[in-house]
Amino acid sequence: MTIKIICVWIGTFESENELYQNYLNFDYENEDESESKFAKDSGLLYYDEDFMESWWFSKLELNKLTEYKDDLLDSEYFFDELIAELKKRNLTDRNSISFLFGEKNQNSTNEMLFEYHGMESNGKPIEFVFRKEYELK
Repeated sequence: MTIKIICVWIGTFESENELYQNYLNFDYENEDESESKFAKDSGLLYYDEDFMESWWFSKLELNKLTEYKDDLLDSEYFFDELIAELKKRNLTDRNSISFLFGEKNQNSTNEMLFEYHGMESNGKPIEFVFRKEYELK
């Protein structure tokens, strides 16, 4: 049996390049500090970036997100709950959403997400908004 998890953050960035190149990118050249700014801000010391998906919009809107629902791994297990959670939040200044997946099985990945319960969001460009564990049917 495979138990999976998704964690979601929304963010505000000046540009698509700012999100992808400056915030999510790991700096592998700098061995002392190779983690991304996202890793520092979210409080995740390590995660496998192959299991992350991030989308940048000029403005984060729920109807736009819904258009891309089918492009998102396992969306049938959590998407409606995610939209319900986002409806409770002020998305006015938000323009990005990041999804990080993990799973527990013989090839576990990002298992630390099962212990993750958010972050301190003071002054950071991202905000933790959603966490859901689910089993594949």
